[in-house]
Amino acid sequence: MQRVLRLAGHLAHADAPSAGAAPQTSGERGGEVRSRRPSQRPAAASAAATAAEERGQVVVTLIAAGNSGHVCAALFEENTRGRVRTQLLTSKPEIWKNSTPRVRFPSGEVQEGKLYKVSDDPAELIPQSDIVIWTGPVNHTKETFVKIKPYFDTRKTVVGMIFAQGLVHVLAKNIFGSDVRFFALRNIPWLCRAPTKGEEAAIVGGKASIDVTTINLDQDFIKKEVEPLFVMQKTGKWEPVIEFLPDFCPVVFNPANQIIHPACYWGLFRNWHGTPIEDTNEWLYRGMDEVAGHVLEVLDEELQQLKNAYFEATGATGCTHVIPLRDRLLKQYGDQIADKTSMARMIATNKAYSMAKTPVIRTELGVSPDPNHRVVTDDIGWGLCPLVSIAERLEVDGFKTPTSTMRMLIEWHEKMMSKEFLVNGRLGGRDCAELVLLQPSDPLEMVAR
Repeated sequence: MQRVLRLAGHLAHADAPSAGAAPQTSGERGGEVRSRRPSQRPAAASAAATAAEERGQVVVTLIAAGNSGHVCAALFEENTRGRVRTQLLTSKPEIWKNSTPRVRFPSGEVQEGKLYKVSDDPAELIPQSDIVIWTGPVNHTKETFVKIKPYFDTRKTVVGMIFAQGLVHVLAKNIFGSDVRFFALRNIPWLCRAPTKGEEAAIVGGKASIDVTTINLDQDFIKKEVEPLFVMQKTGKWEPVIEFLPDFCPVVFNPANQIIHPACYWGLFRNWHGTPIEDTNEWLYRGMDEVAGHVLEVLDEELQQLKNAYFEATGATGCTHVIPLRDRLLKQYGDQIADKTSMARMIATNKAYSMAKTPVIRTELGVSPDPNHRVVTDDIGWGLCPLVSIAERLEVDGFKTPTSTMRMLIEWHEKMMSKEFLVNGRLGGRDCAELVLLQPSDPLEMVAR
């Protein structure tokens, strides 16, 4: 492992300048911790590094093989000059007959990876892993963590998520224990897709920086062991750089998918009443009209007020990293947005979003919304519902914050999903048990820590 760390530093100096997510393209899928704090365990991280050093290589196991999983499978080998042995845990190992997957960069350059082992059995891969990275949909995180737990040793293995949302850090501690070493990326490192399953991925847009927050891992561990895995160093840039966040608030209150997708999908299907409609816009984001745009603006207002109330109640410094959606879009995609006159036009004319198609169920009678697509399942049960649970918990302490639009969209989506999350407008439905929500008796600090 130490050789990998030295290699990472060498590559950073050699290649660096001085300084996702949708149905077919991934990448949109963003308390006080500085570099160390009492609850962090850099010694444990060092122990894992020492154990890996004794074996001479670092074993990184990817779980799931969607768009971002394909990119990772192609990057890690050359990024670390073969010091990382990449494994893949997937429900479809049969599509990975090619052990040297490729990734194509926007410049046209191609990088080739190497998979040392592919399996659908966690017992074959997890025990020897130094780092495990979950790259699948947020709504499958719980079942995935439960599946690997019997083979997971927190003293040896670090677990991370390529995109985190909601209260996934609470889930990680609940399943693996308080000594888990966990990292969560707030943003997928690149906009990407996988045009040829099991063989080739494409990065369609890079990012200069992404954010991370951790449990029991310090900034040095992330910069030396995690950042080198995801960089597009073959293009001549050490990007994305990973920036360390003080707590989990920027993940929990992220003005991204969890508000954009509910507004988009409701806008496209608001005239659907249980039977197929003639058609809808083929493009998820391009199809946003002004009505849906206004709903999105109100969602963002509610999110910002909720974040402000949480900050007032706890003083969690991560809240200061949560900016309004409009500002985030301009900061992250400014030169790719053709029309900035309204929220709807900003979403619809964002080049980075342009290739995402609307998930639908199509029959001879027309089209209906797809209740099982991650645009729905990730961003309702693992987005809006956790946010409303935080609002309800704040209310116990006398901090009231509006969530009427969040609740309206949960109600509209849950009917389409055949789920029950809200009862008489409050969380408590039969399907809340499958989620990770803040309970009325939970300490507010759980959101940040």
